Amino acid sequence: MMNDNTTPITAKEYDQKINNTIPYYSEFYNQTLDIVEQCNFQQINWLDLGCGTGSLEQQAFQKFPTAQFVLIDPSEKMLEQAKEKLKDKPIQYICTSSDAISFENCFEVVTAIQSHHYFHEKERKKATECVYHALRKNGIYICFENVIPENEEVKTFELQRWGRYQERHGKTKEEAKAHNARCDVNYFPLTVAQHIQLLKDVGFCKVQVFWYSYMQMGIYGIK
Repeated sequence: MMNDNTTPITAKEYDQKINNTIPYYSEFYNQTLDIVEQCNFQQINWLDLGCGTGSLEQQAFQKFPTAQFVLIDPSEKMLEQAKEKLKDKPIQYICTSSDAISFENCFEVVTAIQSHHYFHEKERKKATECVYHALRKNGIYICFENVIPENEEVKTFELQRWGRYQERHGKTKEEAKAHNARCDVNYFPLTVAQHIQLLKDVGFCKVQVFWYSYMQMGIYGIK
């Protein structure tokens, strides 16, 4: 059966299963909110790309109750989950891809949590350019993404370690192996150096890696 989004987890099961797949996934949200809080924006207009089921916003409203959100995801099913979770919140929802947005100087914050690694090189650069244009001056782009080591032996080592994590959290060996076989086939991770260079190439003047675990990293760029 075809899945209803680009991840290997259905939209209805996403919240339940994502922490069994990506180590420390819940902490990605905590780190994101902490960075936004550090920015001390007077008003927050926030664009979340690949918003998924809206879990980030559910937590964000507790810290930033007056924030204005635009949620974007290419999956209607993911947006349905987000709308149900956030049904009492004034949020704009758009079903589209990150590389198709056309905002100009609209947001203090743009986030993309584990959403752009499905893009090939040109699409990813276009999406990142769109992010840059969407931000106001001094706005911040916070991104969590899969990363890949430059060395093939290290890549194999890290994939095996990631597989062991998944097995410890309920997957069979075959399920973990199948998930990791998606690397460079269904999603296309960059190295740390490539992530940094991408943000600099599109114009971000301040770039910082603030998180790294297993084969995921957190990075931000300030316009």
